Amino acid sequence: MLTSVQRANLAWANRPPGPQAMWSALGSSVRAVGQAMDKIGIALEGQSAYIEKLPIPTTVVKVDGKAPDIGEASFVAPSANLIGNVQLGQGASAWYGALLKGDTKPVSLGKLSSVGENASVVGSTVGDNVTIGAGSIVSFSTLADECSVGLGCTVGKGSSIGKNAMLAAGAVLPAGTVVPAGQVWAGAPAKQGGTSTATE
Repeated sequence: MLTSVQRANLAWANRPPGPQAMWSALGSSVRAVGQAMDKIGIALEGQSAYIEKLPIPTTVVKVDGKAPDIGEASFVAPSANLIGNVQLGQGASAWYGALLKGDTKPVSLGKLSSVGENASVVGSTVGDNVTIGAGSIVSFSTLADECSVGLGCTVGKGSSIGKNAMLAAGAVLPAGTVVPAGQVWAGAPAKQGGTSTATE
């Protein structure tokens, strides 16, 4: 472990010679020249020029005066989008590419619930300890506590999934379908395939 004197000597030895202000000004000038050369190159290429525009991700979007409310200890990935009237309970998570859209009807995500990567939840109420798998779409539905929606599922408008119920990966739940508590549904269209226990 280095002492403070050794650290100071090492930092001093690694500095370029001359005053720091000079190096800062030179660095800014070199960057400005590079940007100017890029603009000249684009102008010379004319119509065939390729201009790369990097999108700036917007995680939280306020709609009609309603901004998302993110609970304590919740995780929202940098590429997730929370739009409008969205409430995340304590410890809830919205993973990479997830969309929670509460612009027309509120979205409520309960405590410790999780929305997987690239999944969408629109105008729905989601209970506590619910898992929504990656790539799933949940539209204007109600998901009770401790239920599970598998990877790539579609939950149709007005559907309801009961407590401890499970939707198997890739299942398509038609609009208005009610999945009773503790049942496992699978297929497209989804049908009951078994029962689940609280430990599952």
